[in-house]
Amino acid sequence: MRVILDPFQQRPGESWSHPSWSNLIVVLPWVLGAGLAIHGWMKDRDVATRECTVVGTITAHEPANHNRYGYIFSLSSHSYSGWDSPGKEEPRIGQLVTVYYDPTDPMQNALTDFAELGIESLGPLPVLLFGIGGLFFFIRQRRRSRPAK
Repeated sequence: MRVILDPFQQRPGESWSHPSWSNLIVVLPWVLGAGLAIHGWMKDRDVATRECTVVGTITAHEPANHNRYGYIFSLSSHSYSGWDSPGKEEPRIGQLVTVYYDPTDPMQNALTDFAELGIESLGPLPVLLFGIGGLFFFIRQRRRSRPAK
């Protein structure tokens, strides 16, 4: 029987013959990403239930910065501004656009409906959950197939 004292001298296949559950620490960033995606969705969903719209004007365009557009709008004699990258249409400077805003905090605004923004924030969630579940399944199968030494 050969005893390996230095884990770095192991052959690549040996380290995964009986993986430890602590290897799941690899998915910690994925879990955090999934949590942030869900938090963003819940926040946007909450705003979507009370959002209001107002007409705003496109004032700037920065194609090099995620193709974002600057806009302004007014509410109760207060002027607000925002930046957004609209997905469907490419507005022109000076064009009137619909601005979606949170009536409790008009500084939170967008050119896209908050319900849509919430759904977009869930985009990476299936891939993250598949990766987390896949690694869990892999470790479970490897641990079942070979007895501990």
